[in-house]
Order: sequence, then C-alpha cells, then structure tokens
Amino acid sequence: MDEDVLTTLKLLIIGESGVGKSSLLLRFTEDTFDPEQSATIGVDFKVKTLAIEGNKAKLAIWVSLRDLHPHPHSQTLQYS
Repeated sequence: MDEDVLTTLKLLIIGESGVGKSSLLLRFTEDTFDPEQSATIGVDFKVKTLAIEGNKAKLAIWVSLRDLHPHPHSQTLQYS
C-alpha cells in the first residue's frame, strides 16, 4: 500500500445505457471528453488520488450498466 495514501474510497456509478457514466468518469479522472465514446460493456474502472484536507485519498471509481433484472434478494439504496 502507498505510504502517503490515508485511505481508499470506493464509488460505484450505476445507470441506464447512454446517459454518460463513462464520460463523467473520464472527465473526472483524466480531464478528457470524447463525443464518440462507445458504450461500456461490463464494467469500467479508474483510480484517482485526491488531496483532502492535506491528506491523500485514493478514489476507486467503478462504472456499470444498471441491472435490468435485479436479483430478488438484492437491496436498492437511494439517497435524495
């Protein structure tokens, strides 16, 4: 583990196809935008190190298509 990193934060972005999840990921992690971005198949993953109050934190971001057939025992969390 990197000695300078205080913690690793994990973020999962889930949504419908074509709404811009991967574009958001690329803009945030690499400051790029591709208007011809192809649809993600499976999962996309990037890591970005951030400075938070003088400490380093590693942000692991996962992007996935929303499951249209959720498992009957799964639990959905929604914050508003």
